[in-house]
Amino acid sequence: MNTALRNSDSPLFVLFRKAFQEVMAIGLLASGSALCQANDLVNGNLDSIAIGPQNNATPAGWSVDASRSLSGPHMDGCSSEPWCNVLDEGGSGLFFKPFQGAVGDEISVFFYQDLPAAPGAKYTLSGYAAGEANFCAFSNTNTPQPTVLFAVEFLDSANQVISSNTLDLVAAGLPDSGSGSMTLFTLPEATAPANTVTVRVGAYMLNAYSTTGSQSFFVDAFELVSQAPPGAPTITQQPENTTVSSGGTARFSVGISSPTAATYQWQFQGTNISDGGNISGATTSTLSVANASASDVGRYRVRVTNAGGSVVSGEATLALTDISFYPVVIITGKIGDTYRVDYTPTVEPTAWVPLSTNQLTTSPQMVIDASSPRSQTRFYRAVLLP
Repeated sequence: MNTALRNSDSPLFVLFRKAFQEVMAIGLLASGSALCQANDLVNGNLDSIAIGPQNNATPAGWSVDASRSLSGPHMDGCSSEPWCNVLDEGGSGLFFKPFQGAVGDEISVFFYQDLPAAPGAKYTLSGYAAGEANFCAFSNTNTPQPTVLFAVEFLDSANQVISSNTLDLVAAGLPDSGSGSMTLFTLPEATAPANTVTVRVGAYMLNAYSTTGSQSFFVDAFELVSQAPPGAPTITQQPENTTVSSGGTARFSVGISSPTAATYQWQFQGTNISDGGNISGATTSTLSVANASASDVGRYRVRVTNAGGSVVSGEATLALTDISFYPVVIITGKIGDTYRVDYTPTVEPTAWVPLSTNQLTTSPQMVIDASSPRSQTRFYRAVLLP
């Protein structure tokens, strides 16, 4: 890293899978007003998790570099845990592990996300953080001093940091009562300098070591709001959430104030996509996903660029939904995502009744309505929570 800082096969499951209709759904997220500022981060709430680059699960779409000062790279510097979640029911936060270091062999963990950027763009990063009473960063007894930071850094085309903006969380009043005391911190607005091609944002734990007792550090729920440089495109119509039946065609469109000479790049789960297979329009203002299946379920957004700079749209979700008439819902989605299962007694409901909230630990995952009076008395749906 260049930086200036340094069991679904059980007989019961098979029986239900054969007997009941499967629901594959991504729920609705608020699309917001046409000119609202969107969170530029992928998986900013940290609730979607995956194995790698550490031994244990960490937030999907984010990078982790962990190493100790003497013994080198370390594969257990942090992990996603439900007990340090802040905003979203059933979600996860990130648990940093200073106890993996020692005085003389201190551990540093860089948790970050890289995004395309342009000179003149302005960025504001916010997120939640807290420590525990014996966290080494609250002490001043070692050299180098342990530190925890929120960071916004700008990199050039050689992936070298050319400007670094940080917030010392301890100096800013980091709580010391554990994950339940997590507080929102905001880094002052930072402007991308000349030659910027990438903005890197995240949380860094530097020069940490083990103490005694409760000594950990936690973060969750990051938001990066950007203001495009003068002359960059202005989004006038955000992509909207789309729900189709399996095999149907989903379309996402974006509107901008001055489309002349603008280019488009659609992304799925934060990764650029291209035309081919069932995807078309990946570099136009309208993206089409034909013959939609479970592998297409997720979040889509678009980056719009012109000579003045670029801007990223808000995320829109693609839903595949089939309504089940039996007291079992089988959800196919991304591990770590959280779904709410609703029911209604009528075919054309005016209101759905929440049944349960479920974080996917496997996919597909089965949810049973034990409160249903009998089969074929309720309709069900699954809704992805933001």
